[in-house]
Amino acid sequence: MEQTGQCHCGQVTFKVTGEPLRMASCHCNACRRISGTGHLSQAFYKKAQVEIHGETKTHQSLSDAGTTRTRHFCPECGSRLFSENSKLPDNLGVAVGAFDNSDWFKPQIALYTAERPAWDYMDPELKTADHMT
Repeated sequence: MEQTGQCHCGQVTFKVTGEPLRMASCHCNACRRISGTGHLSQAFYKKAQVEIHGETKTHQSLSDAGTTRTRHFCPECGSRLFSENSKLPDNLGVAVGAFDNSDWFKPQIALYTAERPAWDYMDPELKTADHMT
């Protein structure tokens, strides 16, 4: 499978080859603030599967597990694009909303559901975890 995507203004583009390692939606406070809604959905790949064109800005923070999270966004339009976790340095999370077509996306798990706002619909058949797994 090959998928393409970009930020809102088109300054940063990317191409992903192959199947994702994992697909998840996260309802933690950080992901909700970053997405501006009730959750953030990401597909995770090996970095070697992702080709990025254009420069991103980054913001780092500590996760509740003590790992460093690096989030990438477009410096022009602010679109949230990628994430890295120091625990898995060869992996890259790609924000599903940045793909040109995301009809293939089906989360395998919803994380931090204990922090999910009641108004944010979640498939009742989806595997869940109150925190990170």
